[in-house]
Amino acid sequence: MEKKIKSFITSRIEKGYFSGSQVGVSYRGETICDLALGSRNFVPGENSGQVDGETMFNLESITKVMVTLPLAFWLIQEGRLNLEDRVVDYIPAFGTSEEKKKVTVRDMLNFTGGIPLEDPPGAEEAALKGDLDKAWELHFSQGLTCSPGSRVFYSDVSCRIFGRLLETILGTDLGTAAKDLFFEPLGMKNTTFKPVSSEKCVSTGRSEKGRDLRGELTQDLEHYMGEVLGSDGIFSTASDMMLFSRMLLNGGILNGKRVLGDITVEKMIGEISNLDTFEDPGSYLHYILSGPKAWFWEYGSSPWSFFGDLVSEKAVGKMGGAGTFLLVDPAYDLVIAYLTNYGQPEKTLAGDSGWNKFQSEINMMGLCNLVIGNLPC
Repeated sequence: MEKKIKSFITSRIEKGYFSGSQVGVSYRGETICDLALGSRNFVPGENSGQVDGETMFNLESITKVMVTLPLAFWLIQEGRLNLEDRVVDYIPAFGTSEEKKKVTVRDMLNFTGGIPLEDPPGAEEAALKGDLDKAWELHFSQGLTCSPGSRVFYSDVSCRIFGRLLETILGTDLGTAAKDLFFEPLGMKNTTFKPVSSEKCVSTGRSEKGRDLRGELTQDLEHYMGEVLGSDGIFSTASDMMLFSRMLLNGGILNGKRVLGDITVEKMIGEISNLDTFEDPGSYLHYILSGPKAWFWEYGSSPWSFFGDLVSEKAVGKMGGAGTFLLVDPAYDLVIAYLTNYGQPEKTLAGDSGWNKFQSEINMMGLCNLVIGNLPC
């Protein structure tokens, strides 16, 4: 299988879709593929180094399922947070209308809070000037697009606000909490917010304001807001992602260290959580924005999912906009981590055509089909 995966990835590097990649496959608790291929930088001839097992990739939205969601459920299992708690119970400034006062933790985790996808007007300018209080105020005061609980609509803005809610309860930032509760106990040595060395990271191009995206977040607003957010922020490796995912498949425990309860993990990944509100997807973009989810996870066995034709009905997955993917399939006891530095020129992902191109060139579906179709007996 590893030979086939290597050929699959190499062909995409040769076509110029991305310059470097890692692929990790864990099956029945054993690593059966751990590949690192290509270069850390797109620039021809630049001595940027080859991708190795410790090269870090920008996971972007996978942060939601490796940091924000497990922290929320850790707080739930500790009796410090409830799904029916209201956001205003923890962030009073959020309650700028009667409708917003109704938004619950369950809504935030299901993307049914009615919070817009679009960044609050003026927030980026405030953050650029260093006025983070103003940037957060604009996040909290932004109006809703629909009534809470009425529609599924993906929103990084919602996840940023929810991350702040969690920090209020935790009494520390998300990065410190995730490191203490998950990353260090699981031995995830190459997973972090704000990498100390950009040289350990792959390059994903330039931001709209011209920043070199190597060890930094794609979106300028999130960069200026500090890069430790509930929406995006962590950098990691395929090996570390397999450790985290094995913990989930083992019911919250890995190598004798328990970080979450068995029932807690089952609630986190065990079933579609937006069953009464999701829309039947008609495109890749629609699937991301309003399709079936298990909280922040995308439901893998769904039309227009990124995860192929052979996944089980228990599969969940998550995509990062810089070209990174994670699949966890409990029925097969399988994990697939597929990391690239495809990059995310944000304007090209504004419509269906951009998402179709993104999916076609990276082709997580094809990789998942290749892996599952060739699993050892």
